[in-house]
Amino acid sequence: MNQEEEKIFNFEEEASKPQTYRALFPDEREGIVIIHLYEGIVNGRYEDNRFTGEDIHRLFEVTMTANEKETTYVKSYNKDRIKKLQKFFLSYDEETRTYSFQEYGLNFCKIAKETLEGSFKPTKIKVICSSLKSQLDVALGSEETLKNWFEIHFEHYHPTLKKHIDFLDRQIDEAVTKLRRDTLAQHLKPLQLLRNVSDDLKEVQKKNEDLRVAFTETNSISLMLTQIDSDNREILNLIESKVQFFDGVQSRLRSTDRRLDKIQPKIKQLFAAFRNPEYSAQTDRFIRFLLKHSTLERVSKDKQIAFPKEIPEVLLKFKRPKYILFDRNKDLFPTRSKPRKTYEPDLEAEKENQAVLDKAFDDYETIEDWVNLILAELRQSKQINLSEIYFRILEESADFSIATKAFFNVIDLCHSKEHYDIEIDKTNLVKKEGLILWNTIVKEH
Repeated sequence: MNQEEEKIFNFEEEASKPQTYRALFPDEREGIVIIHLYEGIVNGRYEDNRFTGEDIHRLFEVTMTANEKETTYVKSYNKDRIKKLQKFFLSYDEETRTYSFQEYGLNFCKIAKETLEGSFKPTKIKVICSSLKSQLDVALGSEETLKNWFEIHFEHYHPTLKKHIDFLDRQIDEAVTKLRRDTLAQHLKPLQLLRNVSDDLKEVQKKNEDLRVAFTETNSISLMLTQIDSDNREILNLIESKVQFFDGVQSRLRSTDRRLDKIQPKIKQLFAAFRNPEYSAQTDRFIRFLLKHSTLERVSKDKQIAFPKEIPEVLLKFKRPKYILFDRNKDLFPTRSKPRKTYEPDLEAEKENQAVLDKAFDDYETIEDWVNLILAELRQSKQINLSEIYFRILEESADFSIATKAFFNVIDLCHSKEHYDIEIDKTNLVKKEGLILWNTIVKEH
């Protein structure tokens, strides 16, 4: 055949070629240089949006380490990188000896900047959906205007709406990640930890409100579309495709909402940590310190508590009330007696309450018995594995609460006495019946 056969373009095959892929997606160092050049153009740093080879070399040198500068001929090394960028990102003008951006390079940086910037800016989902709804409401008058809404108004907002849904998803993901990280921060003091978590929760709450708005607005548009009555096949096909789009958006938002639900266990875990015996022991030691070192001093005719010098003085100021108080003479103005109500005893409720109370007393005695048994074993063997004993209690009592309270009572008791040592190995986990404990050893010396 004399006629040359037309080549069929295969995107996967072309992009998979090593040289093509590396030219389309530069490595980290080249990408940083491209970003700096793009920002220079945006900020008007380069005249006529053109820059010299020296400008590029200077940016490459900033990204290099001192060792690379000593062991590499810098300009020759970076010259090869610049040549590679000329395939898709940069153009070189031999007459002016300057470089400029190709369209691919501009779009590459623009999309990257918009994507990252979306994590810091409020989304415009409500504004976009409100505009689409108002335009759709006007377009319902005829099939011609309705078709224009699909082909003009919707297509105009469609990519922006998808982009802002992505922004919201990423913002919520980052807010949830930060909250999880802050709840596990062990280097912070309790008060600072609570402040950080409080700020994180406010941010998550704000993002949750944006999510609810997105749910409501997209659902209302989808509902308006499903209520359109038409016999025009083209209109029906357009309605079906747009309803599918909004269904997809709703599914994406539900997935985002599930991530918000996952932060609840972390919050519960945080407050469980504050109820930990370690915090209780610290509070107990602080109160004992105050009782031991505080004194009672006489100031004028009053007695005041003088705290130890380590405790900063707290000054409390009270505003004088502006209203006048009158004493009521009960002999002159007796209170009218109210008729007393009689209540029939609920024998069934009393029986249930008595059963709950009896169980509470029984559990208390059981816990005390286990604590005494554990301490007796400790005095005899001088060392016990408290994690294994925990599972022994759980197996015999079949009560998670009894095993846990006995476990922490022993830890609290041994922690407050100097002749006991507690060793917790976080790398050696004790697993049984779906529960995991750090290996906890108690020694007597």
